[in-house]
Amino acid sequence: MGQMLTNPYMAFVVDLAVDVLLKGTIVLGIAGVVTWYLRGASAAVRHAVWTVALGCLLFLPILSSSLPGWKLEPLYVSVETAAIADGDVASAVDEEFCDCECDCEPEERGESAAMFASGDDNRASPGPTASSERASIGAARPAGPSAAAVALMIWALGVLALLARLGFDTLRVRGITWRARDCGSAEVCGLAERLVADLGVRRPVRVVVSDEVSVPLTWGVLLPVVILPESVATWTMERKRIVLLHELAHVIRWDYAVLLMVEIVCAIYWFNPLVWIAARQGAMERERACDDLALHIGIRSHVYATHLYEIARAQVVDDTPRAAFAMAHASNLARRVRSILARGLDRTPLSHTQLASAAVGALLVAFPLASVELWGTATAELFRTIQQGDPVQQRISQLEDDDFRVRRYAAWALGELESDRGVMPLIQSLDDRDSDVRLVAAWALGEIKDDMAVYPLIELLEDDDPLVREMAVLALGEIEHHAAVQPLTEALRREERLREPVIWALGEIDTRDANRARNAAFADWGRGSWGNDEVWTGRLGSSEARALANDLDALTAALRDDDPRMRRSAAEWLGLRGDERAVDPLLDALRDPEPAVRAMAIWALDEINPSRHEFSD
Repeated sequence: MGQMLTNPYMAFVVDLAVDVLLKGTIVLGIAGVVTWYLRGASAAVRHAVWTVALGCLLFLPILSSSLPGWKLEPLYVSVETAAIADGDVASAVDEEFCDCECDCEPEERGESAAMFASGDDNRASPGPTASSERASIGAARPAGPSAAAVALMIWALGVLALLARLGFDTLRVRGITWRARDCGSAEVCGLAERLVADLGVRRPVRVVVSDEVSVPLTWGVLLPVVILPESVATWTMERKRIVLLHELAHVIRWDYAVLLMVEIVCAIYWFNPLVWIAARQGAMERERACDDLALHIGIRSHVYATHLYEIARAQVVDDTPRAAFAMAHASNLARRVRSILARGLDRTPLSHTQLASAAVGALLVAFPLASVELWGTATAELFRTIQQGDPVQQRISQLEDDDFRVRRYAAWALGELESDRGVMPLIQSLDDRDSDVRLVAAWALGEIKDDMAVYPLIELLEDDDPLVREMAVLALGEIEHHAAVQPLTEALRREERLREPVIWALGEIDTRDANRARNAAFADWGRGSWGNDEVWTGRLGSSEARALANDLDALTAALRDDDPRMRRSAAEWLGLRGDERAVDPLLDALRDPEPAVRAMAIWALDEINPSRHEFSD
């Protein structure tokens, strides 16, 4: 759960999902209680209750995320928050960092670092390299998506599958309508026209006959269509009238619009079984309401039940599209027949007053409930507490600091933490107003090696600062993406001083095009080629600053020495010490005029692990 909550956007989605799930359950529970209380009312009233309840669920996510919140903090969250404040979570994310008194002997360098020379100077100088993976870094790149991301993916697949099914069924019923023939007989057409007029239906209703259906179907909102089976030719006039009354009842009640809304709600809340139960209960009350309308007009109940039974029996396979109403289903036939034959039931249609009452009741429940934060505030508080112990989020926040040194330090730390959560914030830092921040952000993106950074780094090749452009070249080499080959060669044509960094970067990319461009660069230079694995510092432990190895202040002061060899040696020994207090002076050394000093500063920065402490001068 901790990893899930460390991404603020994912935390918001998780909070909202759980919050809406709880509120939706409350809404459906209230609807269930209300329909039980209204069990003596007409089916149309109970259907209206289920309809407005499911409609509330459609708008709950919007209302819950936009309305001002009434904070509700459960006890269990307070206990967890207190536990975290006592250090439980902090201990989980803290790493053991120690300041080492560097009395070490020179050691073989464990990673290849390119050495760039300046002009005809043959001195080797270290360049950027891929950092070795460190067990001590607390926020390494995740091996895969978080649990929240997986859950979100599964939910989205479920939504898409259900909406695709609805779309397929809609196309299917449209195809049936398109292939059907109108009315089938003058008798059916005339009866349909009379019933439409008698019932006061204002929309044009089309009646068609198809051999692809075995029971009557109705679909459509603004242009409703009633589809009758071929067997209509053998029906008595009484059955035709009963069937058309039932189907036109759906049209009068705007049931198809409700059906689409319910299908969308079921798709969004497919993981909540209560939603499916509510949808099934609503569908049952809908069919009863249409039966009641026919009985209310004057059809005798036993006659209606007989015809309904015979129509259902004629249906061999129940393959009715979900995008249409079927008059009869074998699954609910017995309950409908009992309801039809029952005496003393209220069968009056839904009045405008009752509909308005249901809508007002829904609003009185939905708005206050949406404002109450059952889950979001509590987890947000827990999330904020956890964030205090999350080094990645801490550094991301520091990228917005007013002090450029804090932003620069945060960019370095994100590069060392190598978490993909830092990629987008670092990409945004490539536009920072301070060139030092842009410089270190480019280095950090090279450390993380995420392909998302390739094109932003390519754009950085045209930065106003020459050292920022150089760092962009090196970072592109670290990422090793083929898309950087052409931009790197173009950068070399524009700026000859980038020759060695570009050659190194092309060698790291190591594709056919990259090697071709690399060989061409060597040919233009007039020097023999070298492989990246042949160019490195060799054994560490230079002698110039060895005497200062145990004195941090003296080493940082030596970074400003007039002798470039002393500055390079000081950077090397600071890297061997691994003391985080040397980070800011080493970041300053990235501006050193000597390439060898800059390269050693890059190596040293890569050797220091970031801790959870705030930046300090």
